[in-house]
Amino acid sequence: MGEIRPGPAPVPRFALPGLPVVVSAIGWLTGILLATWFAASFPFLLLFAAIGVLLALIYYWRTPTLRQPLLALLFLILGAWRYTGVLPGNDPLSIAHQISSRAVKVQGTVSDEPRLEGRTRLLKVAVEGIVTPGSTGWQTVHGTIEVQISGTSIEDVYGANYGDQLMLQGKLGAPPPHGPADVLAQMAFPRLTITGHGGNPLVAWLYHWRVQFMTLIEQSLPQPYAALLIAIVLGLRTPQLGSLSQAFNVTGTAHLIVPSGFKVTLTAGLVASCTRWFYEGWLATKLGGSRVRGWQRWLGTLIVLLCIAAYTVLSGAGSAAIRSGVMGGLLVLAPRLGRTYNIYTALAFTAMGMSLLDPLVLWDTGFQLSFLGTLGIVLFTPHIQRPLHPLTRLPGGHFLVETCAVTLAAQLATLPIFALTFQQISFIAPIANMLTVPLLGIIITLGLLLCALGLISALAATICGWLVWPLLWYMSQSILICAALPGAYLSVTTLDSRLAWLYYLPLSLWLLFLLKRQSSYPASEKPHVPGKSRSKWGQRLLYGGIAITIIVATAIASLRSQATGTTIIDFLRVGPTGKPAQGEAIFIRTADAKTILIDGGLDVPSLSQALDSRLPSWQRFLDLVILTVPRTDHLLGLQDVVTRYRVGAVVDGGMLHPSATYARWRQTIQEQRLPYQSLARGNVLTIGEYTSLQIMWPGAQLHPSKSIQDNTLVIRLVAPGIQLLLLGTAAQSQYALSQLSNQTTSGALGADIVQIVGDGQQPVRKELGPLIQQAHPSLLIETPPATQKKGHATGVTAIKLPETLSHMHTVNVGTAGTIEVTGDAQGWKVAPP
Repeated sequence: MGEIRPGPAPVPRFALPGLPVVVSAIGWLTGILLATWFAASFPFLLLFAAIGVLLALIYYWRTPTLRQPLLALLFLILGAWRYTGVLPGNDPLSIAHQISSRAVKVQGTVSDEPRLEGRTRLLKVAVEGIVTPGSTGWQTVHGTIEVQISGTSIEDVYGANYGDQLMLQGKLGAPPPHGPADVLAQMAFPRLTITGHGGNPLVAWLYHWRVQFMTLIEQSLPQPYAALLIAIVLGLRTPQLGSLSQAFNVTGTAHLIVPSGFKVTLTAGLVASCTRWFYEGWLATKLGGSRVRGWQRWLGTLIVLLCIAAYTVLSGAGSAAIRSGVMGGLLVLAPRLGRTYNIYTALAFTAMGMSLLDPLVLWDTGFQLSFLGTLGIVLFTPHIQRPLHPLTRLPGGHFLVETCAVTLAAQLATLPIFALTFQQISFIAPIANMLTVPLLGIIITLGLLLCALGLISALAATICGWLVWPLLWYMSQSILICAALPGAYLSVTTLDSRLAWLYYLPLSLWLLFLLKRQSSYPASEKPHVPGKSRSKWGQRLLYGGIAITIIVATAIASLRSQATGTTIIDFLRVGPTGKPAQGEAIFIRTADAKTILIDGGLDVPSLSQALDSRLPSWQRFLDLVILTVPRTDHLLGLQDVVTRYRVGAVVDGGMLHPSATYARWRQTIQEQRLPYQSLARGNVLTIGEYTSLQIMWPGAQLHPSKSIQDNTLVIRLVAPGIQLLLLGTAAQSQYALSQLSNQTTSGALGADIVQIVGDGQQPVRKELGPLIQQAHPSLLIETPPATQKKGHATGVTAIKLPETLSHMHTVNVGTAGTIEVTGDAQGWKVAPP
């Protein structure tokens, strides 16, 4: 008989690669969660218990049946100990103990990039000291507070940004109910003083470039598509995305506009492809001789890791971005260390590391959705694919099955979290994801390319914007249509949070069952993913044909949108739908296609939408921007416009004593390197061949007055078939009206239409009647004030004209909406609203 040789050792049924890390992470996270229910007042007892378990683990390390349980128990106790250490009740110096109705002084440093919410900025401030009433000096405190201040820009050269050291004076209140878990208090509109700068200079530099890339995208695309691309590529939510974000939530596609592991993996793949020349091809041979050296491969890996870290910060450095960034880095680093990348080990290591630094990250919604979604995709996708396998016989069936399975797996793992956070359950998610997810890779690639080209050439970035715009349009329309379908989602406003635990209990049992089954497969065995072998040349030809078609179509649209022979003047109603108008803005397209914007109102999103709907998608240029009066309700929208559009020239009437808002306006003009001119009475601007702007006021020397309306820029527009007198806020200035009447010759103010900014809460200046009679218009257009004073109704109130003007036809933009006036050689007319 032959010699009997022993076969290969059987694979233990629960021997996952990296199992000690997974077990340690499960114990650690369980300890943190248990500590929230049984909060310990004596953390040192937990530390003593951990030391005892550690000694037992060392003693029984060679006993397999006890090693894993003791390891899990050790990290369970350490997790509970770490969590109790950050509880405000166990920290006598926590800022949470200082919440009261008394005003205090607080010192701290802005620890994160500011966020926008309406017309306010939200700052996260890591506090360091406090002065309370009756105290003799600064006291040391710990924790993070949320500070709400005025502002509409993420990066404010005159305001607080990341790394700035602040002195705040105000009242500390309870933290927002649904805010970040690490925020222990909040302060609304305090007195703020910047005392210095700290923070990480590299992070501050990356945050700055994040804003610059956002500006490049806004300059290359119309809204809301620019906001959509910014959210996809940079993970940054801007106010202009408001109209789409709700649709993404209810269709289960919110992962497209937040940081995700797929985006990091895609970025790593792009960078790896670009760095392959270090160790492949002719240049690699020149650098390393006849064989590729190890340092060349490590150099390429280091570049990829640095790019992943940079992209993580550019994505906002939130918990979801950090999770995906760490796992992406491990994916790149593992082969260089000779290790096999294991998704469970990477996920466990990342969750454990992040919660070690900040245990409260487990209550961050972004972390929960990212962590559970990734785990669900890995565990449940193969099992959901199995019953859908018959669909693979259909054309495109492999893609259909894979997308459905991935979407359902992610939904299965995150359903309670999503329902509790957004109070909705989406039924349309699989269809919405099938329609949009395939485009995500090419959109991110074109978005990154647009940012890179924008640093070199504005024209190249615009051409790239032409390519990505149709894809963004398709994605947004698909999401909006899916969200509008009957039964697309279910609202669950009264869901009890305890139901989440009842949901995850059977899911966890299924998880253990799946892990046990998966452990019986060889580590080298990988499931076959069908539908991946496609012709690269076919894809390239398809993408090339699409690109050529878009460019040709855009060129044809460009030629057709040139001179029309008609002057179009839009008096825009700037303001959110259903709310009162918020300032004036006038958009003019001349007979030879020159564009002029006069004032900008308060509401940036509505102004962006109004402009982008009146310009071709490819046009990101305005010939002239005019500020008539440096008030916030005229200036705020223009502040955004001069950064989003390429502007030929900027003009205003100046300001005798510049305010902070006006100084910021001039600073922005200087930073954008825009041609600027301060105009006065007698100046004439020729716009194209057929249109001229005559400046009627103010004089060469500004009037020294506390009322900035006294120096309002008054403009008389002359174009074929139409004359327009723009009085603006000068209609509220007794001085400006009297000077215009006295210093202007008869007929010089003649106009078909007169526009004024009226205030129904204020009496009409008696000088307005004679001036309008001197202009002898056929139509008076009134723009309401941007904001109402306290104690007055918020509705639109028209001004009461003098008896001498009662016969004149008057239109109020606040009640009628946007008013369009057209003029040509045959005359002028008003389009019905």
